[in-house]
Amino acid sequence: TSLMQKHTNLIYGKNPLIEAIKTSRVIKVFLIHKFSDEKILALLDDHHLPITYLTSSEMDKMCKGVHQGVAAELKPYQTVSLEQIISRAEKLDKKIIVMLDNINDPHNLGAILRSADFFGVAGVVLPKHRSVSLNATVAKTSAGAINYVPVSVVNNLNQAIQALKKVGYWVVATDSSATQNYTDLKYDFPVVIIIGSEGKGISSLVLKNSDFVVKIPQFGHINSLNASVAAGVILAEVHKFNI
Repeated sequence: TSLMQKHTNLIYGKNPLIEAIKTSRVIKVFLIHKFSDEKILALLDDHHLPITYLTSSEMDKMCKGVHQGVAAELKPYQTVSLEQIISRAEKLDKKIIVMLDNINDPHNLGAILRSADFFGVAGVVLPKHRSVSLNATVAKTSAGAINYVPVSVVNNLNQAIQALKKVGYWVVATDSSATQNYTDLKYDFPVVIIIGSEGKGISSLVLKNSDFVVKIPQFGHINSLNASVAAGVILAEVHKFNI
């Protein structure tokens, strides 16, 4: 068995490690023999984390990208219930929840979590079957945001939509076939923003259950925007309005 297969919840790189240590998620740390970053060594010492030393080639084999001489095995990522996200939103100035449909690329999910953290989103809702799971690639791409943005995995997005509507949320889905632009709405209400993948988009029943379907107008040639970019564009617009 390779080291990578043994350690499925593996992160690598200095910044992902620092963020994971801050949130007490690290089980053990791997360093190359000549690792000399004093700040990180002091941090590991402070938290009494077990260290395994590897050769550079062993570290290269274990990690799928630029590791900067450091990797760590983490506790499994914990998800929360939809109710927990709703109650977290109650404590925030703006009640914003992001729901994702058909997002199967871990880089996209990681980047969306990063935007969600930046824009103060209460949580992200994923479907159990039409989504990538929380893994090391998602963690690295999220630049640490995975440790701060609660994620709920639900059996049925449409049931989750109904539950959110019952407690006062308006549901805004994004779809390139929409007649309304995303700037046509005044986001002065608790809002669920639904983002689909560039390929499959949002499933038809989810679109049907949404209160509004909006598009980001296109000015260039390629008629689809990366899902994480679309999320960032709409979240920035939502923040123009006070809820």
